[in-house]
Formats: sequence, C-alpha cells, structure tokens
Amino acid sequence: MPEGLVVLQRGIWLLLLMPLSAIAMVQETGTLTGFLMGSCSTCAYDNWQSHVSEKIARPGYNDYGPDHLDPQTNGFGGFQYIRTGAAGDSTLARWRAVFQHSLAGNWAIVDSLLQRQDSLWNYELVEFFDSDSLRDYYIIRERLDSSFVDLNGDTLPENDVIGGFRTGWGVFVFNPEPRHPTAVLQMPHPEDDFMSIPVGIQLYQQAELGILMIAGAGREVMWDTTRTTYNNALSYSDPSRNGRHPFAELSRVVTDAWNAPPVNPLVIIQLHSYDHATHLPLPDVQVSAYHDDSRPNPPLRDLAYHRDLIHALPLYPMTGADGDSTLLALIDAYIGLYSNPEYSYYGVDTTILIRSINDLLGAPDNVQAVYCHIGQDVTRHTENFLHIELDEYPDALWLPPDWVRWLPGTPPSDWSTFVHGLEYYQPFVKAIDSALTWHAIPDTLAPEYCEVTDVYSYGDGRVRVYWSPPALDTHFDTYQVFFDTNTVTLASPNRTRANQGFSSLGDMFTSSVTLGSFAAPVWRYQFAIRAIDVLGQASALSPAMGITDGALTDVCIVADGDSLRLFWTGIPIDSLYEIHEHLQENVDYFLIGTTADTTFSFRPIGFDGLVYRYMVKRIVR
Repeated sequence: MPEGLVVLQRGIWLLLLMPLSAIAMVQETGTLTGFLMGSCSTCAYDNWQSHVSEKIARPGYNDYGPDHLDPQTNGFGGFQYIRTGAAGDSTLARWRAVFQHSLAGNWAIVDSLLQRQDSLWNYELVEFFDSDSLRDYYIIRERLDSSFVDLNGDTLPENDVIGGFRTGWGVFVFNPEPRHPTAVLQMPHPEDDFMSIPVGIQLYQQAELGILMIAGAGREVMWDTTRTTYNNALSYSDPSRNGRHPFAELSRVVTDAWNAPPVNPLVIIQLHSYDHATHLPLPDVQVSAYHDDSRPNPPLRDLAYHRDLIHALPLYPMTGADGDSTLLALIDAYIGLYSNPEYSYYGVDTTILIRSINDLLGAPDNVQAVYCHIGQDVTRHTENFLHIELDEYPDALWLPPDWVRWLPGTPPSDWSTFVHGLEYYQPFVKAIDSALTWHAIPDTLAPEYCEVTDVYSYGDGRVRVYWSPPALDTHFDTYQVFFDTNTVTLASPNRTRANQGFSSLGDMFTSSVTLGSFAAPVWRYQFAIRAIDVLGQASALSPAMGITDGALTDVCIVADGDSLRLFWTGIPIDSLYEIHEHLQENVDYFLIGTTADTTFSFRPIGFDGLVYRYMVKRIVR
C-alpha cells in the first residue's frame, strides 16, 4: 500500500504509517571493494571514488599526485551547501534521524526517510551482500547524475567516467556485525588525500569496523568566494571544515551515542594522506590525538604495558614493496606519534625513540575533532579521535621518485592502482586492528600495589615521602598519599593530583612527593599510599610508615678550649649520630666519631690554614 494512503476503519480515518519502501529496499550482491574502488558488474555503478566531484579553484594547489593518477577536472559533479536557516536546519535534522535509525538498525525506517527526500537528495539505501567476505553491509549512497562526464585529461573514451554526484555529500557504509562496533573510519578528502581511500577501505574491511564515511566532493568544489584566493580553510565542500554537512552530522550522532569517557568505547579514526615533497621530515604514518592533545592515551600510547598502536608494529614494519626487498623502514621512520614527552618503542633487545613532530596534527577548526573533544580530559581519558596522515610516496621508496612504478595504471584509478601502497601500509592496518582489540578488553584490575619506602623530614614542617614500585596501570589516574598522627586509614587526610600543587601525583612514574605544613613534632605522623585508575579501581593501602630520615636542625659549632663542639637538634626516633670530617681538597668524608647525644666534642686534626667541613648524620635503628 503506498505510503500516506488514507483509509476508513470503523468510522475513523487513519493514516497508514507502513510505507512501501519498507519492503522495496535496493538489494545488491557484489564486492564492497568493487563498488567503492573497482569493478562490480552487478552494482548499479562501481568505482565510487572515480565519481567524486572535482573542481579547480586554485590551479595546482591540491594537485600533487602524478599526472596519470586522476587529473583534476573543472566542473565534474557538484556540491549542495546546507545553508543556515529553517530549511537548512530541517535538512540536517532529517539526516540526523536517518543516522540515528541507522545506528539502531531500523533499516526499513532509514529506507523510508531517504525515499521521502529522494527528489531533493537523490540518495538511496542499499542492502549489500559482499561475496568476498560473505558479509552484509548497509550503504547510504547518492545516485549518479549522468550529465556529468570526466574525460580524465585525454581523448581516450575508455578513460572517461560517466556520471557524477549532484549533492556530493558522500557515501556511508554500516557493518551490522562488526568486531569493533564503536570504531568509525572517516576520509574527508577523497579527491586530494588519494592514498587514504584504498588504505581506509582495506582497514575498514579487514578490521571489521562499525562505520565507514567518505566525503563525496573535493575541497575546491565549493568555497567562500568572497575571499580573493582559495585556501583549504575556506572550503564548504570539506566536511572537516563545514559542520553543516551530512558527514559532520553522522559524526555528531555517533559521538552523542557512543562517547562515554573515561575509558571511551568510541574511537573515530580520521584518515588523511599528505604530499611527500612538502612534509619531508614526517614519518610514513603521522599519528596524533589532535593538536590540542600532546599526551595521548590508549589506544595510541600505553605507558604501563605498551599494548598500543606503536607496539602493535614490528621493529621493521616494512620490508619490501613490488618485490624489492632492499626497501626497509625502521619503526621510527615508519610511524610517528605527537607526544610530549616523546614516546619510545620497546623492542625485544632495543629501545627506539619515536619522533614527535608538530606537523599535520589536524586543522584547529576540524569539526569532528573539536566536537569529540568537548568535555574530553586529554590527560586522563582514552582517545576518542585519532588523526592519521599517510605519506603518499614513503621515504624508503625509489629515488628519484618512480611514480609510475608506485602507482601503476591509467585514469581513472582503481584498486589495482594502489596494490603497492596497500602492501606498504598493511602493517599499519594490522596494528590499528590490534590496538583496537587491546583497547576493547574490559579493565577490571586496579593499579599494581606500591608501598612507602622512606619518609624524610626536611624541617619547617615539610616531609618527603618516597614509594616503589610504580603502580602500573593502563588507565592510571593518581596516587593517593595518606597521613595521620594515629592509625592511617582511608578516612585519614590525603593528597591526590586533584589537590593544588600536587599534579605530579597524576604521573604513574612519580616516586616521591613533598608534603608540608605539618605541626611540630612531625615524627608523630605516619604515611601510607595507594593508586587509583580512572575507573575508580584502587590498589590496597600500603602499611603506614613514620619518619625514617631527615634534616637535622639548629646545627652549630663552637670553640671549647683546644677542642670544637658540635650541637644540633634531632627527633625522638633518632638512635645514633655519626660525625664525619672532610678536608675541602679531599674527595670523601671520613668518620671521626659516634654519639647518642645531640652534641659532640673533638680535636681537629690541626690548624694549618686549611678549610675543614663537618657532617652530622642521623642513624635510625
């Protein structure tokens, strides 16, 4: 029955809500790779990426690939900007409903919502059976407009691409049975970041991620022409710059639905690729948690056990391409991590510093990153946004650059064009899968146990507390140092990283802290410690310990006939004192006596004009 048909039932007019589209969903069988980037004879169209909208706003600006890859074509396809106002807000709200129902698996409703907007959006839902993986996918895609033709820079009809996108909003692929259900892969620059598309498709399928998003237009297709010269910050067709875009709306929907710090299940991976010639110092894979986060947490960096992206790679991640075994890339050339301090790779018998380079960390106005980081504690929470850049001609390849060998074939590019690139970045794909697998393991363990080892009195009511070993924990939050004049309990006064001046307690590898303002005598106090992770799981409270050492106070020396007499003030737990003499030119002190008192008389070696030093040392037994 057609949607909206009004019928009479028992004298009441009813509007039937079951649309025809609920049983008329498009169904296709083929390969997801063929549809997105290759051949698929059973699909309505194939090689989706070849149909992406292209335009030249600034000749040569984003055109840094080889000429034979995909020549830019001015005016191939279009882009529909969703303007500010009621009509535009309604469009975004409708897309939001589409994506919310997609996350819920309400595919009949999704199909109905898309059909209602068919004349405006030209989008459809496809239930897609992948004959390679034997998996079902749901694809929200734009139909082709055959009036657009891309000649790909030559007169050869076999290189032509017939059909482009009118709205250019992109393609959205949903895996209903993923291994990593809250992992979302985004490629916002399909026309410019050409290496990101094949590697991203490989990553999505191999790691079985939840959602794949690829934008449908190059950055120069639509921009703010009120400005005189184009640059990427002015783009409207770039969904990482323009929040009024279905691509950006889906990113907001998944963030609203799945973002749950502190150990966050949501991981948005935004994949880019960069021009080798203009970023020579960078490694092949440049990774960051965004420019505002220099202290990455899992899945990028695990300071406790090294179950992270860096350590999911072998020492030599790349050991050849196109049969050339002389091509080698050591871990620090293959991958870099924006991290302060720099992170290290701990191999079986070697430690290598991973480069931290302040470049290509994500534009400051990146819509998806900014939204993810609202309320994100970049120091404590696990990462919900990963910004990754791939070198489009890695450093280890042939010199001078052999683009024809690296990216063989003629336009339009397809899966076979990137066969060597896929081989080169396969270790990266595997490492992402491993890092996400480690990240998904529930954390049910408290930090490792530590205990107080020494307590030094510095005088003036100040005490330095030492402990060991470090309380290793992948999701470490803080040490909690307790003190009391009676029995130390969890109800005793304490200090954590949250107390002003004690931020160092938030560092897992901190091993001591100075506490102050204790009322005399400080020897009355006992000290204990435990560690807490971000989930609130705490290690056992250590045994309490009192002052074990400290600075003597009121030390002075006076003449006493032919002798000298030292005076000082100790504390009640002192057992014995050692007195040492040191000639300034000598290297070491030497013992000249011991006493249980707080005074000591002695005759100096001689008054020969030399300078002597004396030291009183506390002995606690």
